[in-house]
Amino acid sequence: MNQHMQLEPIPFIDIAAQRRRLGKSIDDAVARVLDHCQFINGPEVTALEKALADYSGAKHVVSCASGTDALLMVLMAKNVGPGDAVLCPTFTFCATGEVVTLTGATPVFVDVDKETFNIDVNSLKRGIATARARGLKPVA
Repeated sequence: MNQHMQLEPIPFIDIAAQRRRLGKSIDDAVARVLDHCQFINGPEVTALEKALADYSGAKHVVSCASGTDALLMVLMAKNVGPGDAVLCPTFTFCATGEVVTLTGATPVFVDVDKETFNIDVNSLKRGIATARARGLKPVA
């Protein structure tokens, strides 16, 4: 690289520009929610879920408060619970294992491929064997 070349930094996120562009609509939306005080499953949530269903073509959409809740909802929908093992990648956020324990199931961590960061197939096979050896049923 040319040592004499001066590069101007490129802002990663320009929050001030976002605020200028979106500020009034965000303020108005917050004011509407504060006016009707329906903080959980209010009309804005219903509208969002309908818009997402229309956009995606899904029959139903259920929104949630966090990615942790989203992971937990999937495991609950699949009736994951005590006696089950859920194979989790080691390269992940702590919520991945946390939600498994919230269902009563047991997380079994498996390595990821260093090139792709996807679950390593051989480690997955070992994880399944470990789960079965501990009397657990691998389900996810």
